[in-house]
Amino acid sequence: MDLDGKIAVVTGAASGMGLAAAKALIGAGATVYGIDLRQEALDREFTTLDRAHGFVADISDSRAVNQVFAQVDIDHGKLDILVNAAGVSTPNREKQAWVDGINTKMVESFKSGEPYNPEFLGGITDEDFDRVVAINLNGTFYTIRAAVPLLKKAGRGSIINFASVAGLIGLPMPAYYPASKAAVVGLTKAVAAELAPFDIRVNALAPAGINTPMFTASGEDHVQALLALQPLKRVAEPEEIGRTVLFLASDDAGHYTGQTMSPSGGALML
Repeated sequence: MDLDGKIAVVTGAASGMGLAAAKALIGAGATVYGIDLRQEALDREFTTLDRAHGFVADISDSRAVNQVFAQVDIDHGKLDILVNAAGVSTPNREKQAWVDGINTKMVESFKSGEPYNPEFLGGITDEDFDRVVAINLNGTFYTIRAAVPLLKKAGRGSIINFASVAGLIGLPMPAYYPASKAAVVGLTKAVAAELAPFDIRVNALAPAGINTPMFTASGEDHVQALLALQPLKRVAEPEEIGRTVLFLASDDAGHYTGQTMSPSGGALML
């Protein structure tokens, strides 16, 4: 796929699926502006890549987002591709440890055959819910809003948003994550309908088991329990998702818009 001369912005670009997407786009000839919160990780990864520019920014801060896109406008006067890969499953490390503890109890109950009903709702504070939604949903909206004028300048374009299979099927987990990811699906459809007259396509990916720190945070036993829910009994590699992003960004996907594709090993079948 030839993306020579194309300009892309990728959020969550320092690791995982965001980094895989950035590398896939660069490999096809695009220039990539990567956004991430982690300066050290961004510097480590992007200094080894051609046509890669790293920006440290919190996508839940609309002013920081606007500054990055203003720089893209100064440098190129257009944008061709936006990939919204940034996201969190929990608001902070303390709450990740809390979730890990509950997940461990669930796995132990599966092994022993003893019933265990996880309870997440009572442990979710207003601040927890707001922080996850601010990154996963608000941040996706902020980048789309900032990108659209530049995409229109290009005369066409592609936006790829990262949702999750957790937003499409019912799983016992803290509600802020599936709620935010289900909202990304709705956002994708609405924006796709609005931007179709400008030949700007908007699609979403809803992955399941991908070999990233976010997915493996609760340990191997929990990973195996989740894999039991899908027909393909393996974790996918981020590079597989990067290739799907590349397809959606390219002219080969010219008639796809408003779609949510789920690389989930069959956990979701439509």
